[in-house]
Amino acid sequence: MFKKLFSNTIVKVFSLNSLIVFGKLISSFVVSKVSAIYLGPSGYAIVGNFKNVLQGVLGITANGFESGIIKYTAENKNNDKQFNIIVSSAITLSIIISFIIGIILMLFANSLSTYVLKDAAFAFVFRYLAILLPLVSLNFLIVYILNGLQKLKLYSILLTLTNSLNAILSFIFIYFLDLEGALLASIIIPALSFIFSLLFNDVRNILTRFFLNVKLISINVLKSISIYIAMATYSSLLISLTYLFIRNEIISNLGIDTAGLWEAMNRISAFYMVFFSSLFTLYLLPQLAINKTIAGYYQIMKTYFKYVIPFTIVLLAFVFVFRILIIKIFLTDAFVSIEKLVYLQLIGDFIKIIAFSIAYQFHAKKMVVFYFITDAILYVSFYILSIIFINYFNLEGVFYAYIISTLAYLIAVSLFVYLNNENSLKEHV
Repeated sequence: MFKKLFSNTIVKVFSLNSLIVFGKLISSFVVSKVSAIYLGPSGYAIVGNFKNVLQGVLGITANGFESGIIKYTAENKNNDKQFNIIVSSAITLSIIISFIIGIILMLFANSLSTYVLKDAAFAFVFRYLAILLPLVSLNFLIVYILNGLQKLKLYSILLTLTNSLNAILSFIFIYFLDLEGALLASIIIPALSFIFSLLFNDVRNILTRFFLNVKLISINVLKSISIYIAMATYSSLLISLTYLFIRNEIISNLGIDTAGLWEAMNRISAFYMVFFSSLFTLYLLPQLAINKTIAGYYQIMKTYFKYVIPFTIVLLAFVFVFRILIIKIFLTDAFVSIEKLVYLQLIGDFIKIIAFSIAYQFHAKKMVVFYFITDAILYVSFYILSIIFINYFNLEGVFYAYIISTLAYLIAVSLFVYLNNENSLKEHV
């Protein structure tokens, strides 16, 4: 029975993903604990603002490539010529975009620092980001390529390396430099992770393929990847701007410490949500990308939800039962007041996990228009409802807005996927 269970592909990936997430949790624990002790709620709010900007930037230079690279490398991993074209095209485009964004960050460093970090003295952080952005972007691209190639062992090693560096260096930076250290760590650590990844032969081979085949850049491949870049850029900008604007609204109406409490809740949510986000890309996207039939789609989703839903319920129930202990362990007593709102975050997260799982069909089959529409429903409604509800329910109103927006998103995603699978999939092979 156990032999049969562990021969199942999703169980293997699930187990590997659990190990990766465990490493991420340890890393996040160290960073969160040190941040809570040395930065407090107000520092959490500022770091949260910067991470939103970083998320938006990387959405354009790196994360936007994720779905496209995983899809096309998974489909062409046995076709050396096409694989070389994909790698060369993706890396070249990423580097070009990174340099362009870097110039913009340099030019507007002072203005960005004033609005995002509430102090022009932090402008140097954006200048560091501008300089290191190509390396940070390459760090993510390498991981995506390995994911598409299903080199899961090296994939897990690199993520473990990144998690280890994040824990150790974040502690050092925050301990010695306080808020400046927390901001710089977000940039320097992924750049160092890329440099350390060069110790592995497979990573060097990927970069060698890039340098040897840079002339093979394909306009068609760039067009195909650009669809995914547009999708992810759109989403990243929506997410980063939505959370940035909501956090600044909380700061204006309820104070920076309250904004820090909300950021702390988002950070706790990120601890367990990282498991699902990596499972989406490690298992679900490659499976959906190669599937060609309607029956195959429903079989993939049935198998996926068979394991994911029970696990999700147990995990979220555990978080709710031990919420006060979790807050005290990962944060400090200064954040305990957020415990009364944890159940609202968990409800929204459960809905989002289900909805995001279904929405990955948009990535796999390039349903661009529906992707844009549903993301707008999610994040625009979240922002508008948050602004309205803050006036009536204070911070609790943001959580109500989160639940309503994720529920609307789930309904829209389910409807669009159901209605359009017939156009993107065949009845039979």
